[in-house]
Amino acid sequence: MLESLRLINFTAFAEADLRFCPGLNVIVGQNGTGKTHLLKAAYLINRAWPDMMFNRRALSRQRVEEYFAERLLNLFQPVRMDNLIRRGATDASRIEGVVKAFIPTVFVGTQTEVAKRLSQFPFGSLTEDLCWEIVLEPAKEVSLGNTNANLNASQIPETAAVNSFVPKSLFIPSKEIVSLYEGLIALLDRYEIKLDGTYRDLASVMNAPELSNAPDFFNGVLADLENELGGKLQLESGRLIFVASAGEKTEGPLMAEGFRKLATLLYLIRRGALTQKGETLFWDEPEANLNPAYIRWVANALVWLASAGIQVVAATHSLFFLRELEILLKDKRCTNLPTRYFALSLGPEGVNVSEGNDIAEVDPLILLDEDLAQSDRYFAAMEE
Repeated sequence: MLESLRLINFTAFAEADLRFCPGLNVIVGQNGTGKTHLLKAAYLINRAWPDMMFNRRALSRQRVEEYFAERLLNLFQPVRMDNLIRRGATDASRIEGVVKAFIPTVFVGTQTEVAKRLSQFPFGSLTEDLCWEIVLEPAKEVSLGNTNANLNASQIPETAAVNSFVPKSLFIPSKEIVSLYEGLIALLDRYEIKLDGTYRDLASVMNAPELSNAPDFFNGVLADLENELGGKLQLESGRLIFVASAGEKTEGPLMAEGFRKLATLLYLIRRGALTQKGETLFWDEPEANLNPAYIRWVANALVWLASAGIQVVAATHSLFFLRELEILLKDKRCTNLPTRYFALSLGPEGVNVSEGNDIAEVDPLILLDEDLAQSDRYFAAMEE
């Protein structure tokens, strides 16, 4: 579970210091303010430990540096690593992050005590903070092939217990993947296709078999959403097919794009992409290409997941989506749901980040300013 992220001279950020909550985290900003970069950097840090400790080999700085060099190039797709350093910066670029890991333990107690402990610590575990600091220095010699020499890991969690466990991370990019899925992994293995690493990660998860039983939290809002869609996605002979409740089949690419996005979320959960509290869902512009009715469903699904203990980190530039979240959060059932907002805005030194536990605490909220300005223009036009 992601606890914090600090970016210094990284892409558009001169300095950004973010503290995430275990519930619903919303990154708000206009196009071009670095929402996707911030989301990818958070995803990078959150996945680092489980990726490198899959076989429980001891960490070394060389392994860490090789991993981050490959993943930065893979996720952000720069021609050179130097291009990730903020333009005009005189100091090195840094990515720092803290991730909460869990150490499996045996706990003996009454049924009530065990239930209370499980509610506080997913998987019945003690916790441990994993601290990362990755530094990018401009290469001394400019060369298209020189992409790795300027990265070093100045802090790694090398003393952490090898059995420390970081729950799964899932990243859903803004573009839907259903229409691209067939043969995507094979194409990415053979060719240099300009799709960043989040698409390969997602395609790999989508290739998993369906669980015999959906997670407990699937009941309720998510089940209602599947009923609203009138069926579900299924994988048949390497193709994603939408199978309606009555049995009719529609090829994935022939579905409406917004419809595909909603079906994909349910498909992923049915295949174990999110199963337990403490796991993290990153979603870039979940409202993209959805009509307002479906945006309401997505907002409802994200609040439902956060209430079930899934850490949600969503990036948006839709005021409609933001307002829908606020409406849902006013429900008394969400009173104790942790929330965190991050507002991004362009400044003379790069992107500024304002954060708070309530939408009213972040400033400036450019989306709201633009909406009010449009309302003024609309009423002025109607009066003419």
